[in-house]
Amino acid sequence: MDKEVSYRKTAVRTRRRGVALLLGLLAVYPAASQPSGGPDTSTPEEALWQQVITLHRALEATPWHGPTSAPAQRHAVDLCDRLRLYQTLYPGGQHRDDAIGLELNTLFALGTARGGSLTALRSRVAELLRNPPSRAAEEEAAYWDLLCRRFASDADRHARATTTAPVSPPDALSDAACREYLSRYPRSRHAPRLATLLFESAARRGDRETMRTMVQHLGTHFPQHAVTATVLGTWNRLESIGRPFWLSCHTPDGRVVDTREYVGHPVLIVVWAGFDERACERVREVERFRTRQPAIRVVGVNLDASEEEMQDATRELGITWPQCHDRRGWGNEFVRSWGVREIPFVFVLDGAGQLVGATGGTDWADLVAKTNE
Repeated sequence: MDKEVSYRKTAVRTRRRGVALLLGLLAVYPAASQPSGGPDTSTPEEALWQQVITLHRALEATPWHGPTSAPAQRHAVDLCDRLRLYQTLYPGGQHRDDAIGLELNTLFALGTARGGSLTALRSRVAELLRNPPSRAAEEEAAYWDLLCRRFASDADRHARATTTAPVSPPDALSDAACREYLSRYPRSRHAPRLATLLFESAARRGDRETMRTMVQHLGTHFPQHAVTATVLGTWNRLESIGRPFWLSCHTPDGRVVDTREYVGHPVLIVVWAGFDERACERVREVERFRTRQPAIRVVGVNLDASEEEMQDATRELGITWPQCHDRRGWGNEFVRSWGVREIPFVFVLDGAGQLVGATGGTDWADLVAKTNE
């Protein structure tokens, strides 16, 4: 019985995470805004907008049991109806652009669930592109049009469907489509994500020119965006291969770790955390490798929330190599400076202190082998 109760609780949590994913594919539209200090219903417009907010929250809180879920379908349809009513009654209202974005996002969520149809979304997008009420609305409609191009007709899409899970984020958008959108809407709120997709695609091909262009685009139009810092860090990391690469940091007990002291030895810098099992397994692999290769030096950059959690993990794993820990987790300066977006992640330096490469995969030992070439 306890197991059954536990299973049900887990299922409920899973379904709730599912609706969050479904309604937030790639371009999660911000929750409907409202003034601080409680809802403002002092005008008919704000009263209607408060209804939108309430329905939006109800939809977020409704477990998504699949495309036939009556509560989820009802909340989604009601939300779209209220959003269209708002746009009809208040075409120049202060929430107009938010209403358009939220409507398109909801139509996409409904359309991409198994059994759904993108017809309503395509129709609405075409209507907005013919007569956009604002630049922001045009950018939004063009973006959803871009996503719709990923899919064949509804009939073909349903014929190929083999799962009730929502569609995956549109990372498979073509480079040409992303470039076209960026050229027309360079400052769109979706531009950082699309520029990142182009950057990553170019990195896989080794296309440095496109990578540089995307770095410049983000730096020019979105200098304070979090994505910009990550892409720039990745670019700097790739540009640093074959060059001196030094790490200087402090351990929790105040000791300074400086890889300059390890010149003459290959060095591994392992970014990890005790809360991540893949990262812990990578640490075990590195430790086994280190015991067989006594010339290797290893430094950890740990992302656990507290020193105590880090120390518990190092004791459990039986490692004694120094750990850099600044209590900032993913805000760690090393992580931000070098575009680390996943753990585990391993940087490999040769005996001269030059960066041989860095990887989040299992090929780190191949990089170490290059230090002997």
